[in-house]
Amino acid sequence: MPRLEIQHRGIFIFTVFYLIVGILNFGILATQGLGLFHVALVAVLSIITAFGLYRLQRWSLWLVVGLFFIGTSYAAFTLHAFLQSANLPLVVGLVIYIVLTWLASFYLVARREKLS
Repeated sequence: MPRLEIQHRGIFIFTVFYLIVGILNFGILATQGLGLFHVALVAVLSIITAFGLYRLQRWSLWLVVGLFFIGTSYAAFTLHAFLQSANLPLVVGLVIYIVLTWLASFYLVARREKLS
């Protein structure tokens, strides 16, 4: 069985993060309906970003920066709407998503020379 060679562990971790975010958002679309444009946008951009980061493409940095603003706004407004509810897993998930989005953005901007 061939082994996956990981050259840049941090970039790979955030590649997996964006891939998971994209898949989860597609799951939200499947359960809540296709009328959620913002969820579809985050899903598609996250999958494309994961692909670009996996291939170490410099253009993926632009998507990371875009998702920083889009994802933070999306999660912050959703968090505000559900903060008073008893849906603790959703609130915790959104806080984790915001923190990881910020970490990914700052890490990848700092390591942008690794992208070709």
